[in-house]
Amino acid sequence: MYKINSIDINKYRNNIRLLAVFLIACVAFSIPFGYEYSKKINVLIFVLWLFIVRIEDIKYILKNKVLIVLFLFIVSHYTTLFLSEDISSALYEIRHFWRYIFIPIIMYMTIIKKGDIKYIISAFIISMFINEIISYLIYFDLYQTEFSKTRQFPVGFINHIQYSVLVAFSSILILYQAKGMKNGIVKYIYVVFFITMTTNLVISSGRTGYVIFFVSLIILLFVYYKFTWKNFLQILLFPTIVFFIGYKLNAGVEARIKASLTAIDKIGAESNYNTSLGTRIAYYPLTYDMLSQKENSFIFGVGMGDIQKELIKSIKRTDYIKIGPLNIQHVHSSYLTAYLNAGILGLILLILLFYYLFSMKFENKEYKFIKYLFLLNFSIGIIPDILLTQKIMMVYFSIFVALILAQQKAEYEDKLKKK
Repeated sequence: MYKINSIDINKYRNNIRLLAVFLIACVAFSIPFGYEYSKKINVLIFVLWLFIVRIEDIKYILKNKVLIVLFLFIVSHYTTLFLSEDISSALYEIRHFWRYIFIPIIMYMTIIKKGDIKYIISAFIISMFINEIISYLIYFDLYQTEFSKTRQFPVGFINHIQYSVLVAFSSILILYQAKGMKNGIVKYIYVVFFITMTTNLVISSGRTGYVIFFVSLIILLFVYYKFTWKNFLQILLFPTIVFFIGYKLNAGVEARIKASLTAIDKIGAESNYNTSLGTRIAYYPLTYDMLSQKENSFIFGVGMGDIQKELIKSIKRTDYIKIGPLNIQHVHSSYLTAYLNAGILGLILLILLFYYLFSMKFENKEYKFIKYLFLLNFSIGIIPDILLTQKIMMVYFSIFVALILAQQKAEYEDKLKKK
């Protein structure tokens, strides 16, 4: 009788787990549509997670280096509250790390099993395909969303920079999957999808996405693949041609690229930072200026929640850039933000977090590639923008870090079974 009851309980737990996996796939699907959906879905996942989490899962969490470093990174932000004037804003920002990154990662990685990962990634890719269609409809003035009506870029639901980061990741992943396809028809569909996705990256005008796209391709070509002319043509030259054609067909994008090159010339020749790109570069000397003030510290930063206030004072003091106070919100870099918020300890822990993720060893070649691609995508993307503190990108980060940890856990368990 007991044996029957135990089987029934296990079956009940597995059905709950499958429902939770479906909801996690819904979160992955929701990413290009905005963070509001994931916020609601995660409440349901948390309730289900309480029914299926095991003691073994908790033990694994407590000894996982990535989770320990992530925990310490979030906690490090509390250590500089003594420098903060706006403590309520600081606590509000820290709460987002727990809500959108740490807790979701723990839930997802303990729920997901090896066979679930492909479905969650597929849900994200399908969602990107739908958003790509919407983007083209907006571009050709055939459709508008409430979000796109107030923006100058053809994106349906999220900021064009965030969207470009997601497109850069998706397009390279599709190219990789197409390379390994044996079915000719399916491979052709994937190649067409890659072409349209790369062109979509161009017209979305997210220069952060452009940088991520090509830097990731170059690194993956020379590190992940053996350098051969065939790999060079498939992985770098072909995307470059597609990108160049899209660039030439869009006058607005061409103007933005030329403006970036002009901005670099102005910085070198005139120390003029009053351009879109120049402003981003100016945040580095401005960060130095902020930390140089006696009320701040090169060791502890400026205090969580005070970046905007200190930045406004620094701009007035240095006159590096001409920008109104209403347009000053952040320093356009998650690395700089971590340093300013949590001091040198916060910056070191953030770098250490990516180091541990990069150093994980995978047996599965496809998931190994996805791991490298995602980490390059995100670690490069947070250099020119504050992706790590934007809610929708927090959701993106939590999903894929959880998938990486779930795959590592699955391979670890497989090795134990073989012993």
